[in-house]
Amino acid sequence: MRIALLIMSLWLLGSQVQASEIFPRSECSLMNSMNPECYHDRNGSFMNVALVYYGDFWKQEDLERLAPILKKRFEIANSHKIKLNIIHKEVIPFKHVLPDNYENNGITDKKRLLRLWYYDNVGSKVMQEVHEQIKSRFNQDTVHKLDAILAVTGAQFQGLGFAYGRVSVTEQPQEIAWALKNKGRTEILSDYRLVDELIHELGHNMFLGHTSTHCTKRGMSAKEQRACCAKSPSRNDVLSYCRNRNKVDENFMHGYEECNQSMIEELVIPALTSGGNWKIRGRKRCR
Repeated sequence: MRIALLIMSLWLLGSQVQASEIFPRSECSLMNSMNPECYHDRNGSFMNVALVYYGDFWKQEDLERLAPILKKRFEIANSHKIKLNIIHKEVIPFKHVLPDNYENNGITDKKRLLRLWYYDNVGSKVMQEVHEQIKSRFNQDTVHKLDAILAVTGAQFQGLGFAYGRVSVTEQPQEIAWALKNKGRTEILSDYRLVDELIHELGHNMFLGHTSTHCTKRGMSAKEQRACCAKSPSRNDVLSYCRNRNKVDENFMHGYEECNQSMIEELVIPALTSGGNWKIRGRKRCR
């Protein structure tokens, strides 16, 4: 009886370990590309991600605070179909230093100026810079196991967030209207607003597209957009530009709604668990 119980315990332990195993293949690795064509083989429905801060505004303790909120809300957002493993967290200093001759509208705060210098000189290419810095700093085995890289950065760019392949960035802090006579302001987002944007970009890292895109067509007036959004079935999806970001707080969040939920279940998870193609076929246009 004791031997049988011991065998059963060892089998259960092995099953638990196996559920978090991942089997890296070079062609699927973020070590080789920001845009790997496939997922690694694995046993279980989970994603391994790195959460980094790129710059000098946040410290490690800020990432430690953000990580459990991101994990919890991402898993709620996808109805617990995919587990999020944040396997590495690190604050990475900017690659560049502020040039002595850089000026911007009489602003004197050196750290703010460096964030603005990034806007003028790097822009959305900060994703490539983050990727290169991670490859040079992280243990290679860790990079091989990653499904996505999520970066929060002080570097400014056009937009709230960007995703390319399996790398995403969003801004913290955000510099607002710095070209005005009053030099604008620096806005610090709540952890919950940041997580909303990271879940949005992580959706793109899973090869999901924007929802309600028919409501943001060029030439539409603000009134027309609002009316369209009000009728859009996917207006509140975290991947929708119709969603009300200002509502996001400790008690309210956006998730993936019915159209995206069905794709996560029917397309993303089978690709994820089988080591399949990242560019999932049969993707719907969620209205």
